[in-house]
Amino acid sequence: MSTLSQDLREYGRPRVERWAEELPLLAGVARGDLPIGRFRHYLEQDYVYLREYARLYARLAANAPDEHVEHLVRLAANLIDVELDSHRALGAAFGADLTDVRPSSECRAYIAFLRESTTTFGEGLVASLPCLWGYGVALARVPMENSGPYRAWLEVYTSGDYTAMIERHCRMIDESGLDADRARELFDRAMEHEIAFWNQEVA
Repeated sequence: MSTLSQDLREYGRPRVERWAEELPLLAGVARGDLPIGRFRHYLEQDYVYLREYARLYARLAANAPDEHVEHLVRLAANLIDVELDSHRALGAAFGADLTDVRPSSECRAYIAFLRESTTTFGEGLVASLPCLWGYGVALARVPMENSGPYRAWLEVYTSGDYTAMIERHCRMIDESGLDADRARELFDRAMEHEIAFWNQEVA
């Protein structure tokens, strides 16, 4: 018998596997012709989003069973201490200004949804699954050989460490006891926000 996280991933997989071909940003990376300005804008918005993701992990830790608290706190700290620093270094290579980023409407909507959904442990885990898992699946389908300046970004989200983090996240979903219908509803809403975030235009 399949678990809740397996059902959600199988439900979402056909859509996520098409992202590398259908989403303009990822398709441009795959072809090697994505305009630098488009990627710079994405990095700037993603920086705002990642800071919120650290808060998300902190909220999940506050609601988590004891055996998962330290793991989630470490993820929040790693986002602040490591991933945001890496993002700043990557952003500098593309001329991104991360000192005073104004969040786009898509970014604001996504953050509002995550804040709304992380009042309970299971709902917060499912609401963040399309981002966490979808990144890994979609970027793994982007060929490295044509990625040019975007290769370092791709490598971060296709590593073994990232895969292990996804599996731990899914195990927590399965242990949460969240209702399957509610989980699918949240998953669909999160997928809509994730796609809108990928497709946002340069202001």
